[in-house]
Amino acid sequence: MSKTHLHHLIEDTLTYSEKDEDELSIEEYRSLRRALHTDVLDVIAAEQSFFVLGSYNSEERSRLDKTVEFLYNDGYAFLLDDTLEAWENWTTHFKIYADRATHIVGVFEHADGGHEWEAGYLDHREYREKTYILKRRYPQLDPKDEPFDGMMAHYMLLVDRRNQLFEWEGNEDSSQDELEQSLLRALSEFLASLP
Repeated sequence: MSKTHLHHLIEDTLTYSEKDEDELSIEEYRSLRRALHTDVLDVIAAEQSFFVLGSYNSEERSRLDKTVEFLYNDGYAFLLDDTLEAWENWTTHFKIYADRATHIVGVFEHADGGHEWEAGYLDHREYREKTYILKRRYPQLDPKDEPFDGMMAHYMLLVDRRNQLFEWEGNEDSSQDELEQSLLRALSEFLASLP
Protein backbone atom coordinates (compact mmCIF):
# COMPACT_ATOMS: atom_id res chain seq x y z
CA MET A 1 0.00 0.00 0.00
CA SER A 2 1.51 3.34 -1.02
CA LYS A 3 2.06 6.24 1.38
CA THR A 4 -0.34 8.34 -0.69
CA HIS A 5 -3.06 5.70 -0.39
CA LEU A 6 -2.49 5.44 3.39
CA HIS A 7 -2.65 9.23 3.67
CA HIS A 8 -6.03 9.26 1.90
CA LEU A 9 -7.34 6.50 4.17
CA ILE A 10 -6.29 8.44 7.25
CA GLU A 11 -7.94 11.59 5.93
CA ASP A 12 -11.14 9.60 5.24
CA THR A 13 -11.03 8.35 8.83
CA LEU A 14 -10.53 11.83 10.21
CA THR A 15 -13.31 13.19 8.04
CA TYR A 16 -15.59 10.54 9.53
CA SER A 17 -14.68 11.65 13.05
CA GLU A 18 -15.72 15.21 12.18
CA LYS A 19 -19.33 14.01 12.17
CA ASP A 20 -19.07 13.93 15.96
CA GLU A 21 -17.34 17.31 16.22
CA ASP A 22 -20.48 19.02 17.52
CA GLU A 23 -20.39 16.65 20.51
CA LEU A 24 -16.72 17.39 21.32
CA SER A 25 -14.89 20.46 22.51
CA ILE A 26 -12.21 21.75 20.14
CA GLU A 27 -9.50 20.44 22.50
CA GLU A 28 -11.10 16.98 22.62
CA TYR A 29 -11.44 16.95 18.86
CA ARG A 30 -7.77 17.90 18.33
CA SER A 31 -6.69 15.24 20.82
CA LEU A 32 -8.78 12.65 18.97
CA ARG A 33 -7.22 13.63 15.63
CA ARG A 34 -3.69 13.31 17.07
CA ALA A 35 -4.47 9.89 18.52
CA LEU A 36 -6.03 8.66 15.29
CA HIS A 37 -3.07 9.79 13.20
CA THR A 38 -0.95 7.48 15.36
CA ASP A 39 -3.22 4.52 16.06
CA VAL A 40 -5.43 4.05 13.04
CA LEU A 41 -2.48 3.68 10.66
CA ASP A 42 -1.72 0.16 11.97
CA VAL A 43 -5.35 -0.85 11.56
CA ILE A 44 -5.78 0.36 7.99
CA ALA A 45 -2.30 -0.68 6.82
CA ALA A 46 -2.85 -4.32 7.83
CA GLU A 47 -4.22 -6.79 5.31
CA GLN A 48 -6.34 -8.19 8.17
CA SER A 49 -7.12 -6.39 11.42
CA PHE A 50 -9.00 -7.79 14.41
CA PHE A 51 -10.82 -5.42 16.79
CA VAL A 52 -11.27 -7.55 19.94
CA LEU A 53 -14.13 -6.73 22.33
CA GLY A 54 -15.09 -8.07 25.72
CA SER A 55 -15.02 -7.49 29.46
CA TYR A 56 -12.02 -5.70 30.92
CA ASN A 57 -12.30 -7.06 34.46
CA SER A 58 -8.96 -8.59 35.50
CA GLU A 59 -9.71 -12.29 34.97
CA GLU A 60 -11.52 -11.81 31.66
CA ARG A 61 -9.01 -9.23 30.48
CA SER A 62 -6.32 -11.92 30.53
CA ARG A 63 -8.41 -13.93 28.04
CA LEU A 64 -8.81 -10.86 25.84
CA ASP A 65 -5.04 -10.45 25.89
CA LYS A 66 -4.63 -14.12 24.90
CA THR A 67 -7.10 -13.56 22.06
CA VAL A 68 -5.12 -10.58 20.76
CA GLU A 69 -1.87 -12.54 21.06
CA PHE A 70 -3.36 -15.51 19.18
CA LEU A 71 -4.89 -13.41 16.38
CA TYR A 72 -1.77 -11.29 15.97
CA ASN A 73 -0.20 -14.15 13.98
CA ASP A 74 -2.87 -13.61 11.30
CA GLY A 75 -3.06 -9.82 11.24
CA TYR A 76 -3.05 -6.72 13.40
CA ALA A 77 -5.09 -7.51 16.52
CA PHE A 78 -5.94 -4.94 19.19
CA LEU A 79 -8.17 -3.90 22.07
CA LEU A 80 -9.68 -0.45 22.34
CA ASP A 81 -7.46 0.42 25.28
CA ASP A 82 -4.35 -0.43 23.23
CA THR A 83 -4.97 2.86 21.43
CA LEU A 84 -3.96 6.29 22.71
CA GLU A 85 -6.50 8.08 24.86
CA ALA A 86 -8.97 5.25 24.28
CA TRP A 87 -11.37 6.12 27.05
CA GLU A 88 -11.71 9.79 26.20
CA ASN A 89 -14.63 9.93 23.77
CA TRP A 90 -14.60 6.14 23.68
CA THR A 91 -17.76 5.80 21.60
CA THR A 92 -16.18 7.84 18.81
CA HIS A 93 -13.01 5.73 19.01
CA PHE A 94 -15.13 2.58 19.01
CA LYS A 95 -17.03 3.64 15.89
CA ILE A 96 -13.88 4.58 13.98
CA TYR A 97 -12.11 1.31 14.79
CA ALA A 98 -15.25 -0.71 14.04
CA ASP A 99 -15.38 0.99 10.63
CA ARG A 100 -11.71 0.39 9.84
CA ALA A 101 -11.07 -3.12 11.21
CA THR A 102 -11.54 -5.97 8.76
CA HIS A 103 -12.89 -8.21 11.56
CA ILE A 104 -14.61 -7.49 14.85
CA VAL A 105 -14.30 -10.30 17.41
CA GLY A 106 -16.40 -10.25 20.57
CA VAL A 107 -15.27 -12.55 23.38
CA PHE A 108 -18.40 -12.53 25.50
CA GLU A 109 -18.73 -14.36 28.81
CA HIS A 110 -21.78 -12.49 30.15
CA ALA A 111 -23.88 -9.42 29.41
CA ASP A 112 -22.26 -7.09 31.96
CA GLY A 113 -19.94 -4.26 31.07
CA GLY A 114 -21.26 -2.44 28.03
CA HIS A 115 -21.67 -5.36 25.66
CA GLU A 116 -25.31 -4.48 25.03
CA TRP A 117 -24.34 -1.09 23.61
CA GLU A 118 -21.61 -2.68 21.46
CA ALA A 119 -23.97 -5.41 20.24
CA GLY A 120 -26.67 -2.90 19.39
CA TYR A 121 -24.21 -0.78 17.43
CA LEU A 122 -22.63 -3.75 15.64
CA ASP A 123 -26.02 -5.06 14.57
CA HIS A 124 -26.13 -2.34 11.90
CA ARG A 125 -25.95 -3.82 8.42
CA GLU A 126 -22.44 -2.53 7.59
CA TYR A 127 -20.89 -4.47 10.51
CA ARG A 128 -22.75 -7.78 10.25
CA GLU A 129 -20.44 -9.49 7.75
CA LYS A 130 -17.30 -8.76 9.73
CA THR A 131 -18.54 -9.32 13.30
CA TYR A 132 -17.89 -12.67 14.97
CA ILE A 133 -18.76 -13.73 18.50
CA LEU A 134 -16.87 -16.18 20.70
CA LYS A 135 -19.52 -16.98 23.31
CA ARG A 136 -18.69 -18.69 26.57
CA ARG A 137 -21.06 -21.57 27.19
CA TYR A 138 -21.59 -22.83 30.71
CA PRO A 139 -22.19 -26.62 30.37
CA GLN A 140 -23.45 -26.98 33.96
CA LEU A 141 -26.17 -24.38 33.38
CA ASP A 142 -29.35 -24.77 31.42
CA PRO A 143 -28.86 -22.56 28.31
CA LYS A 144 -31.68 -20.26 29.46
CA ASP A 145 -29.77 -19.68 32.72
CA GLU A 146 -26.54 -18.55 31.08
CA PRO A 147 -25.54 -15.00 32.09
CA PHE A 148 -26.80 -13.34 28.90
CA ASP A 149 -29.94 -11.24 29.12
CA GLY A 150 -32.69 -11.14 26.50
CA MET A 151 -31.06 -8.60 24.21
CA MET A 152 -27.65 -10.29 24.21
CA ALA A 153 -29.20 -13.73 23.81
CA HIS A 154 -31.23 -12.49 20.84
CA TYR A 155 -28.19 -10.79 19.27
CA MET A 156 -26.15 -13.98 19.60
CA LEU A 157 -28.96 -15.96 18.00
CA LEU A 158 -28.81 -13.61 14.99
CA VAL A 159 -25.01 -13.93 14.78
CA ASP A 160 -25.33 -17.71 15.04
CA ARG A 161 -27.80 -17.75 12.12
CA ARG A 162 -25.05 -16.12 10.03
CA ASN A 163 -22.63 -18.88 11.16
CA GLN A 164 -20.47 -16.29 12.90
CA LEU A 165 -20.85 -17.52 16.47
CA PHE A 166 -18.31 -19.88 18.02
CA GLU A 167 -18.87 -21.34 21.46
CA TRP A 168 -16.22 -22.21 23.99
CA GLU A 169 -16.93 -24.05 27.21
CA GLY A 170 -16.22 -22.80 30.66
CA ASN A 171 -18.00 -23.71 33.85
CA GLU A 172 -17.75 -21.28 36.72
CA ASP A 173 -15.33 -23.64 38.50
CA SER A 174 -13.07 -24.15 35.45
CA SER A 175 -9.42 -23.26 35.90
CA GLN A 176 -7.86 -20.33 34.07
CA ASP A 177 -5.88 -22.78 31.93
CA GLU A 178 -9.00 -24.79 31.00
CA LEU A 179 -10.82 -21.60 30.01
CA GLU A 180 -7.90 -20.39 27.90
CA GLN A 181 -7.53 -23.74 26.12
CA SER A 182 -11.24 -23.82 25.31
CA LEU A 183 -11.10 -20.24 24.03
CA LEU A 184 -8.04 -21.00 21.87
CA ARG A 185 -9.89 -23.93 20.27
CA ALA A 186 -12.80 -21.59 19.42
CA LEU A 187 -10.34 -19.05 18.01
CA SER A 188 -8.81 -21.73 15.78
CA GLU A 189 -12.28 -22.65 14.56
CA PHE A 190 -13.03 -18.96 13.89
CA LEU A 191 -9.84 -18.47 11.88
CA ALA A 192 -10.50 -21.64 9.88
CA SER A 193 -13.92 -20.24 8.91
CA LEU A 194 -12.50 -17.09 7.33
CA PRO A 195 -12.36 -16.96 3.53
